[in-house]
Amino acid sequence: MRHTESDLRDFLAEHARHRTGGEPSPQLDAIVRRGRRMRRTRRAATAVTATALAVTAAGLVNGLVAGPPRAQHAAVAQRPVDMAQVKTGPELPGEFHVVLGAEEYDLPLLHSERFATTGVGRTVTFAPTSFSTGYKVVCDDPRAWVVTVLPLKGGETGGTAGRCTGRGGGHHDELSAPSGWLKGPQSLQVWVFPADAPVREAAKALTDCRPAPESRSKGCDDESVQARALMRPRVRERLSALVGERPGRWAVGVYDRPAGGTP
Repeated sequence: MRHTESDLRDFLAEHARHRTGGEPSPQLDAIVRRGRRMRRTRRAATAVTATALAVTAAGLVNGLVAGPPRAQHAAVAQRPVDMAQVKTGPELPGEFHVVLGAEEYDLPLLHSERFATTGVGRTVTFAPTSFSTGYKVVCDDPRAWVVTVLPLKGGETGGTAGRCTGRGGGHHDELSAPSGWLKGPQSLQVWVFPADAPVREAAKALTDCRPAPESRSKGCDDESVQARALMRPRVRERLSALVGERPGRWAVGVYDRPAGGTP
């Protein structure tokens, strides 16, 4: 039940008359004034508390929506990038040096591709701009095995096989380039196998490990014989099945004269 101020005043006056013999208490007005002050103080405190709660709630909502304070954003924006963590893989040289008899010249990089796995064959397609076209493969692990295959003059295929030492190959004049070399896109096939790939086992299982005629090799234990065996499609297929696809970064670059340059 709620009481108005008049009800309280009448009640206090009646109570005072009983205690003082019928005369109102001189402290009645002081009590009423003190009650009014207490109510005003409570209202003010309640208003301050409500305002503080509203501000706190707004800050929490803004924090959830807008994220961290602006100062933290500035600190993150000004943080330098750790270039050591940005890795793109092995770097290709910008030029391919050609020695053709008494002539020497450099071919600029025409086309490049990067890969992040080994153990499977890749086909690189490019449009040659001259009859002097070279290629080079570089690997994160220079001991990785690399096989390259491309068309030759007579229509057959050839290429190179061995460790990834950065050596390359290609055609360097019109006499060595296949017919129709400049009539459309050409392809280079590349296989990169891990350094510990069981090349010897794959070669021994599918070939008789015959060395080159001029070699004194004793068979499959010789890496040069293993490299020759890798030029055979069946050996590459066998080795790829044994090792599977593994992580390993490498890149291949195709080099050629600028279009319209000196033949």
